Amino acid sequence: MITTTETEVWEALPEIGRNFHKFDRGRLFLIAGSEGMAGAAIMAGRAALRSGVGFLDIAMPKSIYPIVTAAIPEAVCSVYDPEDTVQMRQVLADGIRKSRAVAVGCGLGMLRERVCPIVLEYCDKPLLMDADGLNYLAETFVETESIKTGDLILTPHSGEMGRLIGRTGREVEADRMDAALEAAARYHAAVLLKGPETLIVKEGREAHVNSTGNPGMARAGSGDTLTGIIGALMAQGEDGFTAAWSGAYIHGMAGDLAKARFSERCMLPSDMAEMLPEVFISLESRATECGKL
Repeated sequence: MITTTETEVWEALPEIGRNFHKFDRGRLFLIAGSEGMAGAAIMAGRAALRSGVGFLDIAMPKSIYPIVTAAIPEAVCSVYDPEDTVQMRQVLADGIRKSRAVAVGCGLGMLRERVCPIVLEYCDKPLLMDADGLNYLAETFVETESIKTGDLILTPHSGEMGRLIGRTGREVEADRMDAALEAAARYHAAVLLKGPETLIVKEGREAHVNSTGNPGMARAGSGDTLTGIIGALMAQGEDGFTAAWSGAYIHGMAGDLAKARFSERCMLPSDMAEMLPEVFISLESRATECGKL
């Protein structure tokens, strides 16, 4: 098992070519948010943009469009009507087709029952499933062979992991590695099991354990920020497993900077997104020193 280091993370950073345009820096299709949970889409979207993605397309129900577009003017918004299945299918299929990577689940709520089947039907791109995406997998028997993507990333906490593999959260915590490996085998996925010393596993790859982060990150919304970071790295060309372990390190590093500025008690998930420029300045300065950037 590897403990992720800063050196490994900056070595994995996607390069930014001198002549790159926005699409060279990746297009992420983020399917997130629902009425009452617009904040999930906003936090994930801001984190994705701060993590370097060139083009962010956020799919959302029309009820939250005014909130999200005002909060993230840099994002393109693909607005769908949950009551119009044909229109929703067209919006989601089109966004998937145009993207380099897809992330689904943050703040979907019960919309997961309508959104996730369409995503799994059409998505042949690297796909991250979090939050209500994971709940959909746990609630609905999905033949993993029917999932088109060959690069699936799951990012559960212990409760979500338990639902994915039929255990209690306490049983998952009793043997986190065994639980993560079982989920990776069952879903043919890279699995990031959140928590202290976050684990990232995939069949055929050496497991990573994360060394950054602190208890102040244990707040609703932290996972949305992580989804945005990993999704952005995938869209820029990192494979899902690499994006997961490097994204976990970056997320935790941002959390540590937020702790230093605001304290564990007061820091917010949105503060972590605002710390990402400092994280990447540090990482990129190391990469520049070694001639990578």
